[in-house]
Amino acid sequence: MVARIAQPLHIRQIVLYIKGQSGLPVYGAYLCAITLCVSAMVQAIIHQQVFFRNTRIGMRIRNALSSTIYKHLLTINTAALHKTTAAQTINLVANDAGKFEELSPFVHVILWVPLEALITFGLIWLYIGLPTVFGYAVLILLVPIQLIFSRQFGQYRKETMKYTDKRVQTINELVNGCQIIKMYNWEKAMEQRVRETRRFGVKGAIGAGKSTLLAAILGEINLISGKLQIYVDSISYAPQSAWIFADTIRANILLGKPMNEERYKNVIKACCLDIDLLNFGEVGDLLMIGDKGINLSGGQKARISLARALYADADLYLLDDPLAAVDPNVAKNIFDQCIGPRSFLRGKTRILVTHQTQFLVEADQIILLRKGHIDELHIEQPVDNESSNDTLETDSSNDTSETDSSDDNETDWTLNTATTDINSIVKNETSIDGAIKWSVWLQLFTAPPLRWFGFFLMIIFMVGTEALYDFTNSWLALWSGKDENEQRSSFYAYVYLGVIFATLIIALLRAGYIFYIMLRGSTYFHNRMLKGILYTSLRFFESNPSGRILNRASKDQQVLDEALPMALIDTMQYLLMTLGAIAIIGMTNPWVLLILIPLIPTVLWLRRFYMRSSRQLKRLESVSRSPIYALFSSSLDGLTSIRAFDAQIDFLNMFIERIDTNARAYFILFATTRWFGLQLDLITSLLTLVTSVLAVALRHQIDPSAAALSISYCITLTGLFQWAMRQSAEAENFMTSAERIHEYGQLTRESHSNNNKSGVLIQPADDWPSRGIIEFKDYTFRYRPELDPVLKNLNLRIESKEKIGIIGRTGAGKSSLLQALFRLVDQSAINGTILIDDIDIGRLSLDYLRSHISVIPQVPILFCGTLRYNIDPFEQYSDEECLTALEAVQLKPLVRNHPDGLHLMVTESGTNLSAGERQLVCVARAILKRSHILLIDEATANVDHTTDRMIQEVIADKFRDRTILTIAHRLNTIANSNRILMLQDGEVAYFDVPNNIDLTQGGTQN
Repeated sequence: MVARIAQPLHIRQIVLYIKGQSGLPVYGAYLCAITLCVSAMVQAIIHQQVFFRNTRIGMRIRNALSSTIYKHLLTINTAALHKTTAAQTINLVANDAGKFEELSPFVHVILWVPLEALITFGLIWLYIGLPTVFGYAVLILLVPIQLIFSRQFGQYRKETMKYTDKRVQTINELVNGCQIIKMYNWEKAMEQRVRETRRFGVKGAIGAGKSTLLAAILGEINLISGKLQIYVDSISYAPQSAWIFADTIRANILLGKPMNEERYKNVIKACCLDIDLLNFGEVGDLLMIGDKGINLSGGQKARISLARALYADADLYLLDDPLAAVDPNVAKNIFDQCIGPRSFLRGKTRILVTHQTQFLVEADQIILLRKGHIDELHIEQPVDNESSNDTLETDSSNDTSETDSSDDNETDWTLNTATTDINSIVKNETSIDGAIKWSVWLQLFTAPPLRWFGFFLMIIFMVGTEALYDFTNSWLALWSGKDENEQRSSFYAYVYLGVIFATLIIALLRAGYIFYIMLRGSTYFHNRMLKGILYTSLRFFESNPSGRILNRASKDQQVLDEALPMALIDTMQYLLMTLGAIAIIGMTNPWVLLILIPLIPTVLWLRRFYMRSSRQLKRLESVSRSPIYALFSSSLDGLTSIRAFDAQIDFLNMFIERIDTNARAYFILFATTRWFGLQLDLITSLLTLVTSVLAVALRHQIDPSAAALSISYCITLTGLFQWAMRQSAEAENFMTSAERIHEYGQLTRESHSNNNKSGVLIQPADDWPSRGIIEFKDYTFRYRPELDPVLKNLNLRIESKEKIGIIGRTGAGKSSLLQALFRLVDQSAINGTILIDDIDIGRLSLDYLRSHISVIPQVPILFCGTLRYNIDPFEQYSDEECLTALEAVQLKPLVRNHPDGLHLMVTESGTNLSAGERQLVCVARAILKRSHILLIDEATANVDHTTDRMIQEVIADKFRDRTILTIAHRLNTIANSNRILMLQDGEVAYFDVPNNIDLTQGGTQN
C-alpha cells in the first residue's frame, strides 16, 4: 500500500519539477523517476506474493470443504439422502466449494481498501481541499447501489444453482440410463428436459417392506416409533442391486479389508466365481472392472457383491435377494454353498430376502411382510407347499426352472471378450496437446443466432467504448492545459460531462451485449455437448466413467458460463485500454515508443513460453478432477454398502488422495500464473522508468499536463498490460474447458446403416410393423469390429404374433440379440440382415426403428420427475390412457392414494418406489406404446411370484396379438411360449416348441 500511494506523490514532484515549481535539483528529479520505478516493482512483488498466498489458502479451503462434504456424505443415512439428489451433492464439490477459492485472492482487499481510501482522501484534501468531499460523496453513494445489486445478484445466483443442479441431475440420469433411453427412443425428451447363527427368511410382495426391513437394521432409515435393538458387533450386507465400483475384482471383494488367502479362495469357490476367474486368463481377479461393472454380466455382478458380503467376517449377514440375478440352478448351488445350513456361513446369523420361496424350507424363521407389517411369522417349521397365494406360496416350477441348461458349477461358461476386455474398452482420459484451435474460438464468438454479425458488433462496442474513454482523458488534459480564463469556460465542462455520460451508456451496453454473446456461445456449446452425448453410441458410455462425463457437464460448463466470459471481457477491454494508453503516451512523448520495440516482443515471447506449460497444466488439472467426481458418484450409489462394511475411512482416504492429486496440478498451475504476472509487472515497470526519465530530460519540450498524463498512463499501462496478458493467458487456459465440451459436441453419432449397406434410408408405411414378423439372415454380430462375434451366422424366422422364449448360458448371446434388434452397437461390425415385416432394419432411421418396438428391460430405470413423465415423456397420451395402463399393472392404488395423482414425484432413480414397482412402471410404458413387437429382458427377475404371474397375465392379455421375445431365467415365464430359442456360444442350438426341448436334461431334444 505504501508503494502504491508513493507513486502519485513522485509523479507530482516530477510535474512540479517540469513546471519549475519544485525546487528540486536535476539529480533529485531523476531520483524521483527511479524511485517511481522501484515503488512500482515493490508493489508488483508484494502484490503477487499476497495473491499467491491467498490463492493457496483458497485451494486449501476448497479441498477441506470437499473432504468435509464427502465425509458427511458417508455418515448420513439413506432417508436423509433422499431429500437431495446426486447432482446437488456433486455440484457442492464441483462448483460451490470452489466459490471460496475464487474469493480468497481478494480477501485482503476488505482491510486494505478502506485504509488506502482514507490515506488517499487525506492526500487529495491536502492538495485540492473541499472538492475532495464531493468526489468521495459520489463513491459513498455508490456503496448502497452496489449492495442492492449484490443482493439481487445473490437471488439470481440461487436460482441459477437450482437450474444447474437440475441440469447436472438430468445428465447424470442420462449417463446411468443411456441404454434404456436409446431403446425407448427418448433422446429428444431428455434433451428437452435439460433444457428444463440363526437363519431367517423374509418374503412378501413388491413394496411390502422387505428391503426397508434390512435398511432399518442397517440404520439407513429413521425410526419413527418403537425401538430397534441389535445384539451383534458387526454386520455384512449384499444389496438387491449389486454395487460395483471401478477397480479390480479383488478390490471390489476385499473392500479395504486385509487379504486372507484361505478365506478369499473359499469365498470365490462358494460364490461360483472360480471358473470366471480362470476364464479371465492370466489377469484373473486383477481384471479391471468398469464403472458400475459395465464389462460384467448381471449374474457376475451379483456374485461379486455376494462374495464381498461373505468375505467380511461378520456376526450378522443381510442378504437382499442376491439370487434373483442368477439362473435357478446356479442360485441353488450358491444357496447350498453360501447361505444354507451346511454352507460357508453355517453358524452365522443370516437374514435372506427372496422371492424364490423354495429356499425358505431350510430357514429357522420365515417372516411374511405385507404393506410394511409382519403378516405371518413361521418358526422352526417347513413351508406348506399347498398354502394359498395369500400366505407363503412356493412355486414348484422354480425347482427345475433351469433356463440356461448349465451344469452344477457352470464349468463351461465362456465369457464374452466384448464385455470383459476392460483394458481396451475403458480408456484413460487424455488431454489435447498444443494451442486451442481457432475453430473453437470462432464457434464460441459466432454462435447462433447472430453469428458473424454479432461478433463484429461486439468489436464495434469494444473499440467505441475505449475511444470515448481515451477522448475523455485527453479532453481533461487539454482543459487543464488552458490558461485560467479558458478553464472557467462552460464549453469544456459541458463537453466533458457529455462525453462521460456517453462513455457510461456505451460501457453499459457493451457489458450487457458481450455477456449476451458469451451466454449464447456457452449455451451453444452446452447444447452441442448434450446432443453429442445423447446421440452417440453406447460404446462411449462404456469407455467413459460417469464421473468423467459429469466433470465436463458441471465444472467445465461452469467455467464456460462464468469464468471464461469474465476473462475474455477483461482481455479485450484491457488490450484496447493498453492500445489507447500507448497512443496517448506516443502523442505526448513519442520518444517513449522506442522502448516498446524490444518490450512488446519480449512480453509476447514470455507469454508464449508461459502458455506452453500452463495450458497443459490446466488440461492436467481438468483431467485429474474426473476421478474425484467418479468416486463421489460411485460412493453415492454404494453408500449403504460402504457403511455396512465399515469402509468409510478407506473411501475417505481414497477421496483425499484424489483431491491431493488434483491439488498438486492446480498448485503448480496457479504458481506459474503468479510467476508470469510478476515477470510482466517487472518488465512493464521499465516503461514507467523510461517515460519518467524522458519527461525530466525533455522538460523544456513537454507540456507539464501532457507529461503528467503520459506518466500516469505509463503507471496505468503497467497494470493494464500485465493484466491484459495475464487474462489473455487465463482465457486461453479456461478455453481448455470449452475445448473439452466442444470435444463432446463432436462425438460420432450412431451409424444408421449396416456394413456394406446403402446409406439411403427408407420410410415404411405408418402402421409398420403391422405383422411383427422377424427374420435373421446370415446375421453376425460383434460389439466392435476388432472383436470376435457374439452372434454367429444366425438364420431364423419368427412369425407374426408368435411368442418366443430365449434361453442360454451366460455369454450365449441372449442380450446381444436384443441389442441387435435395437441396433445399439456400431453397425460397421455387423454382417447379414435383420428383416421386420420384410424391411431391412439397417435401412431405417434409428428414431423410426426404436419408436416402433417396445421393451421391458431387466433393470428398471426411472427418472426424476412425475410418474406421468416416466411413462409418457412426450405427452402423447391422455391421463385416462395413462391411468388405464397403470391400472393394468395394479399401480392405480399408488396413484389414487397420493394427493398429486399421476403427477406424484418420482425421486432420483425411482428410489421412493420398490424395485418391483419400478418394473411395473416399465410394463405400463409398453402397454401405452402398443407396438406390434415386444422384447422382454428378464423383466421379472426382481419381483415376487405373485407379481410375476400378474405381469405374465397382463402381457398375455394386452399383447396377445403381438410378437413377443422373452429372455428369461424362470421357466414359468416362457412355459407358454410358442417356441423356445436356445443360444449356445452365439449360435442357434435349438429353435423348437417347448415340448421338444427337455430343459431339465441339459437342453436336449426329446
